[in-house]
This record gives sequence, C-alpha cells and structure tokens, in this order.
Amino acid sequence: MFVSDILSRKGGLVYTVTPGTSVAQISQQLSTRRIGSVLVLDAGSSVAGIVSERDLVRAFASHGAAALEFEARNVMTRDVVTCDPDDSIDHVMEQMTRGRFRHLPVVRHGELLGLVSIGDVVKARLEEARHETEALRAYIVAG
Repeated sequence: MFVSDILSRKGGLVYTVTPGTSVAQISQQLSTRRIGSVLVLDAGSSVAGIVSERDLVRAFASHGAAALEFEARNVMTRDVVTCDPDDSIDHVMEQMTRGRFRHLPVVRHGELLGLVSIGDVVKARLEEARHETEALRAYIVAG
C-alpha cells in the first residue's frame, strides 16, 4: 500500500496558514477543526514549515500566555520532512517513527498534494493486514 492510496480515500485537503498567522489563530484552528497541525506556506505556496501541537506546547512552556501573540514563523518547525505519493506505508511509518513526528506533507515536484497523519498510516496498515488475513483464510478454506 502506498501514500497515494491513503490520499485517494482521504482527499488532499490540507489546512494551511501564512508565516504571519498568530499562535492564537493557529490554536483556534487546531481546536475547531480537531486537527494536530497546520502547514505554513510561503508566498509561493511552498511548504515553509509546520506548526504542530508540540510546537505550541513548547512555545507556551517557554513564554506563557505571551506566546499567543507570536507568529507561526516564530514557533514552526522549519525542516519539514515530506513524502512522495509513491512512498510505501512502511517507509512512511519508518520516517515518522525515526523523526518522532505525526504529520507528513505529501509533495511531488514542489507541489503540495496532501498531508498524512500517523492515524491515517495506522488505519491503512490495519486495513492491509485485515485483507491479508482474509486472503489467507480463503486460501486455507479452499485448500
């Protein structure tokens, strides 16, 4: 199974902000939309960073309520790891585990195609395992 399989089911909707979006606005979006991160896009619509719940916790722990006035550029993770739609689910799980992050933008030739979360990946892997189990059962019964 591949990242493109996840996107074909999930769609390519990605919530984004600009580098100047306030932490207060980002926090509100995460809460309202029940999501764990937003991508920060530069003026050319390229991925400049990502703001996750973890980034917000770090900002609040270091600066308290004053962090609400910060902008995305002040709290975002800048070195964003991305994946390709042709990457396997196993490869993406390995990247997420090694990097200790839960959200991975899907990019091909500089174009943002979507975002996969660890929840999306686990769901896809469980579905794949269920299909394998059903195939083995059918093979045993027919055998």
